[in-house]
Amino acid sequence: MARMQTLSSPPDGKVAALRQMLQSRGMDVGDFEIEEDTRSGISQLLGLAGGVLTLRRRSTGEIRVYASGPGSAWFATIAADLDRGYFRAATPSRGFARRIVGPSAVWV
Repeated sequence: MARMQTLSSPPDGKVAALRQMLQSRGMDVGDFEIEEDTRSGISQLLGLAGGVLTLRRRSTGEIRVYASGPGSAWFATIAADLDRGYFRAATPSRGFARRIVGPSAVWV
């Protein structure tokens, strides 16, 4: 059965490590959820002894899944994803940026 936690709840080992990593990058830990699934059919099908770890940022909806078993590089992979900006706050596209060039109408 999957176990879901927010990163603002009392930490266990993985949660504490993730909390520290997010804080060191200036991110709000309360905006993230972590789910560790050690018994699902997916982790067993893929042969992941330790299961899968799902990290979700609430404000952006970004979800990423990591293998979390012994010998996996889940911590380094999450750090790399954070450094690449996968969990960065959403920003509007330049195509949608409003530019005011001048008056929209000239009144005579």
